Amino acid sequence: MIKLDLKNRKLLYELDINSRQSFHELAKKIGLSKDSVIYRIEKLKNDGIIKRFHTIIDVGKLGFISFRLYLKLRNSNPKKENELIEFLKKRGIVTWIVSIDGDYDIGIWILVKNISEMNQLWKSLLKKYSNNIEKRNLTIFTKVSYFPRVYFLDKKSNSDEYVFITEPSEVKFDKIDLEILKLMSGNARVPIIDLADKLKMTTKTISSRIKELESKKIIVGYRTMFDLEKLEEQYFKVFIMTHNVTEQKERDFRLFIKQHPRVIYDNEVLGGADFEIEIQVESLIQLREFLNEMKEKFSDIINDYSTMLFYKEHKYIFFPE
Repeated sequence: MIKLDLKNRKLLYELDINSRQSFHELAKKIGLSKDSVIYRIEKLKNDGIIKRFHTIIDVGKLGFISFRLYLKLRNSNPKKENELIEFLKKRGIVTWIVSIDGDYDIGIWILVKNISEMNQLWKSLLKKYSNNIEKRNLTIFTKVSYFPRVYFLDKKSNSDEYVFITEPSEVKFDKIDLEILKLMSGNARVPIIDLADKLKMTTKTISSRIKELESKKIIVGYRTMFDLEKLEEQYFKVFIMTHNVTEQKERDFRLFIKQHPRVIYDNEVLGGADFEIEIQVESLIQLREFLNEMKEKFSDIINDYSTMLFYKEHKYIFFPE
């Protein structure tokens, strides 16, 4: 286990809120010198705690449909499962793959511009692995919000929300905007001067375009990907089925989700559970505490729930390749 002092936890929290903050800004907020911040970030990267910095893009505003696919395997073994995962990793429209303990074995996020692209992937997957797939669940994300990891600072509640998946819509952008998004998606801290050099434009133009992408909410934010295993955090998905839900009860429940310090994502899914959330906890005891609190506050609307453990992410990008 890697022990983190308060300064490092503050640093991780700030990088989780906005990983594009300058070293100077981070130093001022945390109470360190700029050189100390640089040293600590490099140490956290070398220790494997910080995996990368990524730009959060609302893919719906770029016209993408977000599909979510869960697979339960049969007649399988680790070699066959790895083969299937590698097959999926090579598909540019597949942006997230995770191994699961629970009702399913693999979870996948797919971004396409039309149903035909999804159909092609679906047919190629079944053609090659139909004998290894026992059960599948294909749904569409309609809205996904993420919340800062306030648990880094032992905060009791959260107040911030960032929506990064919406239904496909028409927002004006051009090829240069797309190139900027591609370059920034996997490296939120890429310097403006590097972007300007690669795109043969002035730094002023690049800065202006990034601000415009932010104002249009195409760029939603800048976050950091952590190795949760090294942080000794466990990542669970919770599916919640409800009944007798009024508009007020739904608002109350979503506010509870948003404010809880351990809830990281709130997923609204067409064809999925009534509520789907993702939570990161230190232990099963902490997960049970959350579930008990949820049942105590909303026993009148909760019909049933189930959980799955996401234990290994194999691919995670915010822009299709």
